[in-house]
Amino acid sequence: MKGCIILQRQFAPIGNAIALELKNEYGIKEFCGYIFTRRAEQFVNAQKDIQYTNLLLDENLHNQYKEEKLDIEYLKKLEAEYGMPNLWQCLAIDRTIMMNHPPEDYLISPTPPYTHEEMLKILQIYFRNIINFFKKERPDFIVGVNVSCIGNTTIYYVAQKMGIKYYTVETGKIDNRVTFSENYKTLSGVEKIINNIKKNNYKSPFRKEAESHLEKFRKNPAPPSFAAEEKDKKFLERLSTIPFRFFRVLKFTLKSTYKYFKNPHKSDYVLENPAYALMNKFKRKARRFRNLKPLYDEPNWNEDFAYFPLHFEPEITTLLYSPFYTNQITLLTQIAKSLPVHFKLYVKEHPSMLEYRPIEYYKELKKIPNLKLLDPKTNSLDLIEKSKIVTTIAGTAGFEAALLKKPIISFGDIFYNNLSFVKRCREIEDMPNIIKQQLENFQYDNEEVINFLSAIFEDTLPFDFTDLWSKGTYEQIKNHSDFPKFVNNLAQKIGLVNKK
Repeated sequence: MKGCIILQRQFAPIGNAIALELKNEYGIKEFCGYIFTRRAEQFVNAQKDIQYTNLLLDENLHNQYKEEKLDIEYLKKLEAEYGMPNLWQCLAIDRTIMMNHPPEDYLISPTPPYTHEEMLKILQIYFRNIINFFKKERPDFIVGVNVSCIGNTTIYYVAQKMGIKYYTVETGKIDNRVTFSENYKTLSGVEKIINNIKKNNYKSPFRKEAESHLEKFRKNPAPPSFAAEEKDKKFLERLSTIPFRFFRVLKFTLKSTYKYFKNPHKSDYVLENPAYALMNKFKRKARRFRNLKPLYDEPNWNEDFAYFPLHFEPEITTLLYSPFYTNQITLLTQIAKSLPVHFKLYVKEHPSMLEYRPIEYYKELKKIPNLKLLDPKTNSLDLIEKSKIVTTIAGTAGFEAALLKKPIISFGDIFYNNLSFVKRCREIEDMPNIIKQQLENFQYDNEEVINFLSAIFEDTLPFDFTDLWSKGTYEQIKNHSDFPKFVNNLAQKIGLVNKK
């Protein structure tokens, strides 16, 4: 058996450690790999634990597009064989190709840095190389995280067509639990357990854990995902840290500038000019001092309202799970006109986006007559609990609303769509009727929620994946006490070991 590891940016050390554990504990001797960023390539080349049979570097593929000759007939054949039903999804998910990421501002309509013909050349290069790579390497399975750009998405769909299992690391949305899923749109293991419960009257051994979690959440819902951070510190305290932060930024800029000019690969599409990056950073910091309070409305807890939390973007929540709902202003306009006439639509910004969006974005939102823009510090769970209905593209708010017995409408492919009382809106013209149905005939199923949570507890395991991903060194990752259990979860999915 042979594995392919997606060595993606900061996931590269984790991916390599997974390969090492599979080699040492489960006897898999051969691995190939797909690398994102030259920094990840440097790590892979420096480590001695895994000798990959072949490696494909994303930047090397992308840089070939200027010399590529466009072959429309080849693209038509690709689309006929791999299309879903077309290949735009592979392009649309890539924030660099479609949005020139990282942009100066997150505009309502970002301008792509490539022409249509250039995009097709890029698409052609990726498909040809990845297909040839898999035909030569013939992996039995692929392990990665976040299907999130043209290379990764192409790999996913080529693998699906070739019958190669693709396992992505997914969070279980309960505490720090994680699992591996065969489908980026859902939690495949959870789905299998739920189907077993429905069809065979299966009793999950984690029912008590599910009931306890649900009871605790309803009695004392978790605080918003953003705790009171630096922005809530006293002004003088923040002011005193400015010199330290200034020198830290200066040190980082000088170091990154030196590396940039020494870098022989300045043409890499993911490489950002440090001067441009510094300018953007100062612009973002300056936005902290904008007075947005005149734009904010006060919530009226006695009126009927629907709640929509703005999503962080560009991210997979919109680009991957809901590629036709990436313009949130347009979607909010449609939601607003689909509500009962006396309803308000409460909208709250994602706290992490305050430094990115221009003020014009919020002014555009304020043009919607029945929309109220709330202060981002407003507690999301208060809004969920007091709302009549929650609308979300594919956010965590939908899952929280499900636990709090609220009607939900989603607009993307997300794991909690599996719940019968969550309505996925696929046709925008159907939205008024879906909202009416959810408001007037909503039927909550508490037993279904307990079974759903039981399945999540059963399929996932506690593991500090996010923390290790963002901060962990390679040595810390492979020596982490819970890492063998983490990889065992994958081994069970692959079929290397029986499920305990």
